[in-house]
Amino acid sequence: MYADAVSWFGGWLIQHKPVQSWAEVTRDHLRAFFLWLADQEYAASYRNNIARCLQQFFKWHAEEEDLPDPFERFVPPAAPKLGEKLVPVLELADMQRLVKDAEDGRDFESRRDAAVLRMFACTGVRLAELAGLEIGDVSVADRTAIVTGKGDRQRTVKFDYKCAQAVDRYKRIRASHKAANLSALWLGVRRLEQGMTPSGIYQVIARRGERLGIKLHPHMFRHTFAHRWLDAGGAEGDLMELTGWDSPQMLRHYGASARAARARRAYDRVDVMGGT
Repeated sequence: MYADAVSWFGGWLIQHKPVQSWAEVTRDHLRAFFLWLADQEYAASYRNNIARCLQQFFKWHAEEEDLPDPFERFVPPAAPKLGEKLVPVLELADMQRLVKDAEDGRDFESRRDAAVLRMFACTGVRLAELAGLEIGDVSVADRTAIVTGKGDRQRTVKFDYKCAQAVDRYKRIRASHKAANLSALWLGVRRLEQGMTPSGIYQVIARRGERLGIKLHPHMFRHTFAHRWLDAGGAEGDLMELTGWDSPQMLRHYGASARAARARRAYDRVDVMGGT
């Protein structure tokens, strides 16, 4: 995550504010970058994560090179408070459109993207967890994947039969890829020396959404998974295990959308006017 944030910021600098070295980066560069992220409608929580990553990098850089730290007297984007706003979820119709659009193609990228979309949708894994999957971590026969979450904690997640079919199709076409010998599950079409990074998968998801006019980012699948699980009556303890949450605070945050949906349905069963 730290490496991806620094690489992304570096790429943005090259395109928008050409500098020759990290030593030339100033608070004005940081301010312009985070304003750009806001203009691109990246969520406040995501901007805060990027800021924390860059802050640690520049702290190290300043100490290592004995240079000023551009984050001094720079106020990074604040993280939203839990419960401040409902987390966005994908409508089922949009989810179906995304999957169908990918599964209509039979080329390498279509097969890969279909598997990525289904894996995100029916497991609720984090972006870094999905990007870190290796070939041996996924069992199509058992419909399970071993993911490594925060703090290097591993857990086993389950996926459905259609996801298993999508992964199986991808693995078959992956076998003929030029980088098929790599252990990483997800392969790109340009950087063949390594598997796809979280940033690369993020871009794939964003492009898939843009094709259909859907505002989309990977974490929306996690929001949607939690929403649909709770809305269907799934146990909260099971959801915490599947998503890798240690704190019930996160459960309350992600479950807010489902509670609101249940309350709206309950309204039609309750005669608040008493027949008046």
